[in-house]
Amino acid sequence: MALIDIRSLTKLYRMGDTTVRALDGVNLTIAAGEFVAITGPSGSGKSTMMHLLGCLDRPTHGEYVLDGRNVARLNDRELADVRNRKIGFVFQTFNLINRTSALENVAVPQFYARRLNTRQPARKALERVGLGHRMHHRPSELSGGERQRVAIARAIVNDPVLVLADEPTGNLDSRTGEQIMEVFHSLNRQGVTIILVTHEHDVAIQARRIVQMRDGKIIADRSTEEVLRDSGPSGLPNDGKQKGGIDKILTAGSSSQPRMNEEGLPYPAPAGNAAAPGIGVAVEQVSVNNGALSVSVAEETPLAQGANFGMICGIAAPLLAGLGYALGRLAPRDQFREGVQPSQEAMMLAFGAMGSFLIALVAAIIAIVVSRGALRRMREAPIELSGKLRARTGLWLGWLVVLLPVFSIAWQIAKKTLKS
Repeated sequence: MALIDIRSLTKLYRMGDTTVRALDGVNLTIAAGEFVAITGPSGSGKSTMMHLLGCLDRPTHGEYVLDGRNVARLNDRELADVRNRKIGFVFQTFNLINRTSALENVAVPQFYARRLNTRQPARKALERVGLGHRMHHRPSELSGGERQRVAIARAIVNDPVLVLADEPTGNLDSRTGEQIMEVFHSLNRQGVTIILVTHEHDVAIQARRIVQMRDGKIIADRSTEEVLRDSGPSGLPNDGKQKGGIDKILTAGSSSQPRMNEEGLPYPAPAGNAAAPGIGVAVEQVSVNNGALSVSVAEETPLAQGANFGMICGIAAPLLAGLGYALGRLAPRDQFREGVQPSQEAMMLAFGAMGSFLIALVAAIIAIVVSRGALRRMREAPIELSGKLRARTGLWLGWLVVLLPVFSIAWQIAKKTLKS
């Protein structure tokens, strides 16, 4: 069974009254374990293809079967899960979190996958790319090649079935680029399926298969041996009279000017949860610059959601308890003596006080449970979050409300004991 099976994949964008076909009925099959390069001039549809292959967007028409599952029509949550568990992403600009170590950066996708032990898999992934000795260094302390290796380790930490690399050597010098490509070769020999988008001839011919695109269509799909045989090792036709072959396709239409999207379109936000499950980082925006897919990341994670909820419940609990105390003080106590029928107003105040205390107790228990869970996950999380303070606030306030009746009863017993 093919790992990727695309049938009549079409992506349309509306530009005013005009409909742009970024992808136009593409058919493509990729088997597990292949190493494929996607090439073509700017505007050919490479980035749109990468976007759809990475489940960052949905096609307008057609089918995309990934590992036996049609992902073209999945909902947001399902797409996010597919990105996290089945796809690894490597970007030209690394997209590492600067204030954390290499180990913690690599562990981010493990956290999104709800794994408790995040550090051991992250350590193994770094060792696979030859950075086991640099795991405790921050990105600012690493070279460009080392940072890209960290990004590759992050992409493979969840053992995805597919690794997508967009211009992975674009920000590196030629020697470092060769080292990064050797990492990809090593992973491919281990059985990892790799698809990379590139404009570079020297990078494209290192794949085992080259898919060439133009105007949203695949115009050639050949093995690298065939491409080199037809164009010559330098990318020139064998007669040597004019530039052509793969080099012509790689460089045609290229431009040094930044653009919104290689198709000239506003790049869409990723489909699914914008907090990156799948990319392994918290995604704020996806964009294309000089033909390369770039993802801007946020340093907060969904952990903050649990911390926020715990803090809200923790704050609500003492407020509700205070309301109950105030209502209790307002209720006329002389109407609750034996043999006295309390008025309707007194009953309402009494029930209001009891209800407020009960809801306060429930809110306090929720605050304790949620905050403890958030703190436990944050201990395993790969990055330090300001959410820890919020979670601790909710935990302390929750315990305050839970223990307040105990202290009150103890105080009353102590007073009676002293009087007697």
